[in-house]
Amino acid sequence: MARRGQHSFAKRQKEIKRKQKAEEKMARRQNKKKETADLGEEETAEPQEEQE
Repeated sequence: MARRGQHSFAKRQKEIKRKQKAEEKMARRQNKKKETADLGEEETAEPQEEQE
């Protein structure tokens, strides 16, 4: 069996690193959206409590 060359190995490692970075960025974006949604719910919940 032939082995992959050094160039292919480096290319694969670079691809894996890029994919991990993209996943981390996506997770940060989703977390940011979740936090803003939570803040929006808290703001709308407070006035309702004051009216009671």
